[in-house]
Amino acid sequence: MSNKGKEKIGQFLIILAMLALTTIINIFLKYFIQPSSLVFVYLVPAIAGAIYFGVWASVLSFVAGFLIFNFGFIEPYYSLHISNPQDIYNVIVYFTVAGLITYLINIVRRQNSFLKSRLEHVSFIEDMSRDLLLLMPLEQSSSDQDLTDPLRTRILSQLGQLALKYTKTVLDVPALIFFREEDGGLKVWAKSSVELETTKEDNAAAIFAFSNGDVCGAGTYTHSDSQFYFIPLKSLVETIGVLGISYNSKDLFPEQRRLLEAISNLTTMVATSWMHLKFKRS
Repeated sequence: MSNKGKEKIGQFLIILAMLALTTIINIFLKYFIQPSSLVFVYLVPAIAGAIYFGVWASVLSFVAGFLIFNFGFIEPYYSLHISNPQDIYNVIVYFTVAGLITYLINIVRRQNSFLKSRLEHVSFIEDMSRDLLLLMPLEQSSSDQDLTDPLRTRILSQLGQLALKYTKTVLDVPALIFFREEDGGLKVWAKSSVELETTKEDNAAAIFAFSNGDVCGAGTYTHSDSQFYFIPLKSLVETIGVLGISYNSKDLFPEQRRLLEAISNLTTMVATSWMHLKFKRS
C-alpha cells in the first residue's frame, strides 16, 4: 500500500475515533439537555475534519454523525425514521450549518494553500536571485587579463548549469540553454544531461526564438514539431540566448510560466554583463 493510502486510512480512523468520542459525550449529555439538540455536537468532528483533512472528511463526519444521532438519540430508537417535527427542524439546521461551515473552511484552506505557494515562490526567487547575481562581474574583473576566453567559457557554463538547476525545480524535465557566440551564432552551453540531444527541428526552433525574440516550439503555433519549448533570453535591446524545456507549453501553469520568465530574465542580466565586458575588450 502506498504512503498516501496509509495516510487516508489513518485519517479515516481518526474521524471514527472523533465520532465515537462525540457519541460517548452525547450519552452523558442527554441527561442534562434536550436529546433533539445533541445533533449539533456532531458539528465538532465535522469542523475538525474539514480543517485538518479536507471536505471529504467533513462530509463523512457530519453524515455519519446524523446517522448515529438519528439511530440512537431520537424516537423511534434504532431506526432512521424521524417522527418529531422539532427533530426534523434540528436536522435541517444541522445539515445547513454543517454544509456552510465546510464550504467556508474549504475556502480558507484554499487561500492558505495559495499563500503558502506564493511564499514558496518568493523564497525560490530570492534563492535564485542570490545565486545568479553572485556571478555578476565585479568592476575589477574588467581588466584585460581577467577577460579571457577561458573565464568567459567558465562563467557562461556555470551560469547555464545554475539556470538549469532552478528550471528543474520548476519542471523536472530535460532542458538546455543556448548562448550567443561572438560570430552571432548559437551554441549549447548547458544541458540537463550529457545524453540530451537536439534534432534539426529543435535547432531551427531555437534559432527562430533567438532571431525573433519570441517563444516557439512544443505547444505553440511556430515550430510545433520541436520537442522543446523555447524561451528567448532577451533584454530590452537584444537577445543573448534561448532556454529550452522538453515540455508542451500548453500544459504550463501560470505560476510555472512566471517562474520560468524570472529564470530567463535573471540569466539574461548576468550573461549580458559578461558578454558586454568581453565585447568591449575585443
